Amino acid sequence: MLQTVPNEVEMEMAPWASESPAWQRVDSALRTLAARRASLDADEAHWLREAEACQVWRPLGMVSAIDYMERVLGYSPRAAQDRLRVARALGTLPQLTSALAHGELSFSAIRELTRVATSATEAAWRAAASGKNLRQIEDLVADHHPGDGPDDPPDPSVRKRVVRLELSPETFAALRQAHQVLDEEHGSHLSDDELVAALCSSVLDGAPASEPTGRAKFQIAVVICERCRQGWQEGAGARISISPAAVERAQCDAQHIGSLDREAPERAHQDIAPSVVRFVWRRDGGRCRVPGCRSTRGLEIHHLVHRADGGSHDASNLILACSAHHAAHHSGTLAIEGPEDHLTVRHRAGPDASTAQADVDAHVGADAHANAGATFPATQAPTRLDGAILRTQAKQALIGRGWKPAVAAAAVLAAAASSGACTSLEELIAEALRRCPRPA
Repeated sequence: MLQTVPNEVEMEMAPWASESPAWQRVDSALRTLAARRASLDADEAHWLREAEACQVWRPLGMVSAIDYMERVLGYSPRAAQDRLRVARALGTLPQLTSALAHGELSFSAIRELTRVATSATEAAWRAAASGKNLRQIEDLVADHHPGDGPDDPPDPSVRKRVVRLELSPETFAALRQAHQVLDEEHGSHLSDDELVAALCSSVLDGAPASEPTGRAKFQIAVVICERCRQGWQEGAGARISISPAAVERAQCDAQHIGSLDREAPERAHQDIAPSVVRFVWRRDGGRCRVPGCRSTRGLEIHHLVHRADGGSHDASNLILACSAHHAAHHSGTLAIEGPEDHLTVRHRAGPDASTAQADVDAHVGADAHANAGATFPATQAPTRLDGAILRTQAKQALIGRGWKPAVAAAAVLAAAASSGACTSLEELIAEALRRCPRPA
């Protein structure tokens, strides 16, 4: 005869379990397990930050934190990336960390809240999420930017669309190969959004890259309100709101058909003359002008001085940029300044993040200069976690600058080893840039 051994939850409930209805015992046991799981998730986030600080995977012969989490913790690569993102965010969000550790909010809820919460807004988001299920929290977060509060006006253009694909093995292999080709062209790993955008651009461009026609790049239907400048893009019968940055990007090189409220259509006109577009295309060699990018697909015309700032449609004010870098510029994460024959490019992770600046000759290349503002107080010695954060930020700055991840990682490690404990991101990037190969 088999005898069941009570588990820890049942032992905790033993004094009163026999006096309670079955459904109450089950409910209590499940709630206890949920609280324990949340507490373990908080502990895991703490130790993941420590693991990244000391690079625990290196002595074990593993190649990255993701590899370590896949082998040791059993996560898939995507789940590992998500867990690591949340762990990093919780390092600066003590209130959400406490809510997770005490079982007030589940990891799934924290995962959504860390997309928008900052140290200044986490208390408001914690209160707003209290008592809501995961779907309600997802809806609450979906239309907000990082740094917004839960009561701020929603921005529909922020909401991401989730697409699920079922592919045959052959198609899946072809997609992976296409992703690799585009990664190599852009010099960095493209996100899902950037990958699909690049694939769509290759289909929608119309003309082959070797034979530019001068026709406006944006033949996609974009409707813009003349009063508020809100834009909507039409796609297969659906009108989807787009961000102001996407509207600006479309207006760099657009064909106008006039107001849809008129009784008769107006004569269509193009902002930039086809002859000018063909000249710029030939002058720039049919490739993206952002240093380090080798993309020849999805190229778009970009105004160095924006039209809103008085920029002209002259060829001297125009360059070719791939769709990924053009979108990054208009979203504020990449600054591109002229003149055309001597570009200045500054990469940054966000509006308040430090930058890595490089004055680059457009055709030959020049020495890069680093400039970043993150420093540690003189009275506070940097910890191992601080050093890991600096190395990660420096590596991302170099990757954004155009170097491959392996080259950037090696340069940053060599710079950190030679310069000791750098007290600023500026110093570390400057040392790493000296160890990077000269851009072609």
